[in-house]
Amino acid sequence: MPKVGGRRKKTRTHKEATEEDLDLIGQTPKAFILKRGKVSSTIRQLIDDYRDVMYPFTSMNLQESDKTKMKDYIQAAGYYLISHMIIMTQTNKNSYIRFIQNPRGPTFTFRILKYANRNEVLNAQRKFKSFSRVFSPPLLVMNGFQTDFQTDDPKRPTSEHIKLVGNMIQSMFPAINVQNTNPKTQKRVILFSYKNDKIYIRHYYISFNLKGIDKKMKKIIKANKLPNLSKYNSFSDFLQNNHQMFASDTEQSDLEELEIENKQHKKQQMSVRLHEVGPRLELKLYKIEEGFMQGNVVYNRVVSKTNKAIEKLRKIKRRKMLLKYKRREEQEQNLQKKTKKQDIEEFDNVNKKVKKQ
Repeated sequence: MPKVGGRRKKTRTHKEATEEDLDLIGQTPKAFILKRGKVSSTIRQLIDDYRDVMYPFTSMNLQESDKTKMKDYIQAAGYYLISHMIIMTQTNKNSYIRFIQNPRGPTFTFRILKYANRNEVLNAQRKFKSFSRVFSPPLLVMNGFQTDFQTDDPKRPTSEHIKLVGNMIQSMFPAINVQNTNPKTQKRVILFSYKNDKIYIRHYYISFNLKGIDKKMKKIIKANKLPNLSKYNSFSDFLQNNHQMFASDTEQSDLEELEIENKQHKKQQMSVRLHEVGPRLELKLYKIEEGFMQGNVVYNRVVSKTNKAIEKLRKIKRRKMLLKYKRREEQEQNLQKKTKKQDIEEFDNVNKKVKKQ
């Protein structure tokens, strides 16, 4: 901060948000991740891990209590422009996760078959033992949600139901412009894969490494320090005498080779690797509802109904909705009548007082 007249004057270092920035903030999907009812400590840890997955477009320190109702969450979601809710519940037999779009639905309910927390996944690995939170949304990769298939089992969802699930998952993550994004800034990948009537969720960390360089040289480049060369005549003697290069020592890309520009605008061959950081989930579709945790049931794994039964239920719901609207209209009319009577009585009382005077 430069000195002006013996005093420090603070210069404005940040840019003010423009209308375009505010529009982008409103368009980016955000999610509340919370629990309902009593859950175990492992499910609570799973909620925290899934918040790290959805970071930074989620509330990391959401205050939850049994007294708060869903209406309160919906009101808060409207204020903070929250587009989705992810709710985890648990019963004596099973655990469930719901993907809901605010404020009118639809609601997708899944049964959690298997899950592993982040610590369990990291401890099972040999090298990649730690993971720090990354301030960038994950890349979404989907597999098997747009394929057409036929099923004879009435309990199993059809390809149309799975396509709906895929559209819901896609709407929960922000869109990425491939042409303008730098590949090196992408640090995470989340995978949703549908196979054999199950949905598998995996969370990976992306690492970029220089291609065609042995491990010894790579350590020197990363450290930005030269080793002690006092015992050697040259750097080549150090490499030949102290380290022999084997085929297993060379870093080979597990996925793909990319050409990425460095700070000097020079293209370098980089190998891309994925490290699983958790959590890991295995889900099965249980129920699809049109509304926010209510409304017409599009699919139910346990209860299967015919088209006639569905039409009857729809008629019953329409009648109930019509009755509600009629009652509201009657209440409004009664309120208007009461207010008119009160106004007339007040006016008459005032006239009587004036006549007496």
